[in-house]
Amino acid sequence: MRKTLFSPLFAISSVVLAAATFQVQAAEKITVALISTQAVEDTRKEWRPLLDDMSKAIGAPVDALVSTNYSEVVAAIRDGRAHVSWLGNKLALEAIEGDKAQVFAQVVKKDGSQGYKSVLIVPVNSPIRGLEDIVAKKGTYSFMNGDPKSTSGFLVPFYYAFSLKKITPDTHFKSVVSGSHQKNFVAVAKGEVDLATNNTEDMERLQKEMPEEFKKVRVVWSSPIIPNDPLIYRSDLPDAMKGKIETFFLNYGKRSKEQGKILDEILKLSGFKKSTNAQLIPIADLELFSQLRRNQDDDKKSPAEKQKAADALMSRFGSLSALLTMDRMEKRGK
Repeated sequence: MRKTLFSPLFAISSVVLAAATFQVQAAEKITVALISTQAVEDTRKEWRPLLDDMSKAIGAPVDALVSTNYSEVVAAIRDGRAHVSWLGNKLALEAIEGDKAQVFAQVVKKDGSQGYKSVLIVPVNSPIRGLEDIVAKKGTYSFMNGDPKSTSGFLVPFYYAFSLKKITPDTHFKSVVSGSHQKNFVAVAKGEVDLATNNTEDMERLQKEMPEEFKKVRVVWSSPIIPNDPLIYRSDLPDAMKGKIETFFLNYGKRSKEQGKILDEILKLSGFKKSTNAQLIPIADLELFSQLRRNQDDDKKSPAEKQKAADALMSRFGSLSALLTMDRMEKRGK
């Protein structure tokens, strides 16, 4: 009996059983991952009322993982430390890759707008009046870019403001650093950089929170509309839990004045509507173009290395495209 109890097979079985028990326990708590463009504790405080309502609706404790680090939030979704997230489109594209997660909803703005815009901002007394002034003065201005994983702070301006004008930021500007939307705004307001990326959503918030600094900043370029942010959940969540989460968000604000007040006054939204991975198709196109462009402009790579990298990118985005297109076909009932 002692020999059987302590056999390798028994040891392996015990480990598997313990792991299974841990997974069941972990599934009893849902963690929502959030990107913070302000102080982490401010974001946590703003979302707490909604998360408390969510906990009651789904019958499970709901925790928040809040970070200013884009990579940390995506990693949390991909490795299972978080189960639900509100992300920008570019981050959502990365999170769903490999079918780790899926889009289930999209935020709805108070004004009913379909999206927001990326912007380039300068100090109010800057000689820069528009994109052409930037193009004409290579090596003149300092530039504060967004996080490489940001849709509005990096991907959209890279394509629409720079690539279409045949500009590579790293070589066109006198200096290039990266920051969050709020850090970019403050740096421009203080005159520490000549130009920075931002977006219309954060600019509206910063106008209210920092009115004096806002007077020192001017927008010189705006992008086409970027689709409103998606909400995603882990693909491996039980179907019953997915259904509870979807029902909660899609109906939030419709059942009580208190919820409507949270949406209106704290989150600045009118609600959430159903969405799918298909909303990320245009973002995937932009991301593929941007990565192919950076690969082609990389002087450190030989032609053979560039071709190999391009082939890898086409293969990767081919798989992503299949995932997004399949999602679109399912939405149409095919």
